[in-house]
Amino acid sequence: MESQAKKELEHRYHQVCSQIREHAGSRGAPTLLVVSKGHGPDPLRTLFSWGQTSFGENYAQELALKSEALKDLPIRWVFIGHLQSNKIRKIVSVSSEIQTVGSLKHAEQISRAARDFGKAPYPIWIEVNADQEEGKHGCPMSEVLSLAATLKANPDLHIRGLMAIPPSHYQDDDTPEVPPLYQELRMLADQVGDGQLSLGMSGDLGLSIRAGSNLVRIGTAILGPRQV
Repeated sequence: MESQAKKELEHRYHQVCSQIREHAGSRGAPTLLVVSKGHGPDPLRTLFSWGQTSFGENYAQELALKSEALKDLPIRWVFIGHLQSNKIRKIVSVSSEIQTVGSLKHAEQISRAARDFGKAPYPIWIEVNADQEEGKHGCPMSEVLSLAATLKANPDLHIRGLMAIPPSHYQDDDTPEVPPLYQELRMLADQVGDGQLSLGMSGDLGLSIRAGSNLVRIGTAILGPRQV
């Protein structure tokens, strides 16, 4: 990376890390997943040199290309995009976990791929359509526990917890108190798998951490505008 771009990246990265620590306070800080879609491998390599080992990708082809370009690094690739049946084997082959499992059908396909690639039990998160928004994927909150119970019986899968993208109107600057929806997600996650909650992006970082999120997904605030 050019020196100026590297300085800007370093500033943004450490600023976000500082914000996470500040919001967490005396609570343990959540894991930071850097969302790297739309960015080439160079800034990811730089972030890795600073200790960032987990990166989230939304598209199977982009994930495969980046994992190949950075195969010399022990990066933990996390898939956070919409699942398509015909892409699941490719995703499982290169990623460490999938956070967007919203149906039994896709879970079973992941299970078979995990067995074939020797990656079972494979970590998954159940994606929740938290407010039943049109155009968003995921399992309705009312069906989460039933799906989790079914998947728990599958020895090839390891359920980490829940992943959610709440409605965009929940923003740190506009919502001083933790919304009831976030509290419900935290309580629901406690009953699923390892009890982990993947919640929080740039706009609602503080709300999510105060609600008890275990993992936050940050992209543009660290990497800047997408390059591709």
